Amino acid sequence: MKNQLKTRELKSHARELMMEKHGFLALVTFLVSMLYLAATLLLNSAFPAAGGAMNLLLGLLGSLLINIVYYLFCAGQASIYLNLCRGQDMRLGQLTIPLSRRPEPVAVFAGVQFVIQTVSVNLGLWILPDILSENEPLALLPMYGILLVLLVLTVWLELGLSMVFFLYCDNPQKSGMQLIRESFQLMRGNCGRMLYLLLSFIGVMLLGTLSAGIGLLFARPYLNTVQALFYLNLVETAHTE
Repeated sequence: MKNQLKTRELKSHARELMMEKHGFLALVTFLVSMLYLAATLLLNSAFPAAGGAMNLLLGLLGSLLINIVYYLFCAGQASIYLNLCRGQDMRLGQLTIPLSRRPEPVAVFAGVQFVIQTVSVNLGLWILPDILSENEPLALLPMYGILLVLLVLTVWLELGLSMVFFLYCDNPQKSGMQLIRESFQLMRGNCGRMLYLLLSFIGVMLLGTLSAGIGLLFARPYLNTVQALFYLNLVETAHTE
């Protein structure tokens, strides 16, 4: 039976794989990040939040469209990291493959993520003002409870969905809902491992942010490589059980 690799083993293997490939991976990260940033700035300038209900609706629709396009490039990015981990050739053209190879599953996933993020953010923004304006500690307990439940639920959903891009790269013929179900199945009993893995990158990501974001061009590929290795290990483990 294939053993589940520990976080330190995944990180060690990732560093070995990334040797002499940092420049290419940093370029991939830069291109995807700039695409998202440019699209977001364009959307915010076109539909300012203070522009009324219609602008709000158009802004939400625009955000959903940006999410879909961004996630298509993220799926292409995932294929690059899978190739890296499998010892196969990597090329920039892989970023655009999902645009022409059944983008529908990724669009469905983007829609699901958009709903989760929109609901969780708006609920949080609805609750926080009450917490900040309340002076009675006991009166805050229900609000803290709601926030805690919201946080736990959101984190659990995000962890359960974390394998969708990799599953799509290996199974592009499957529907978005099939990929979502398979991601949750694959992550069953492994959410704690993934959460620990992500938390172990807080220091690296913080240093990358403090370096005016330049360090993130190397920290983010490191995390992406570890996540791709985590996925491959999950698949191998599942097939040998």
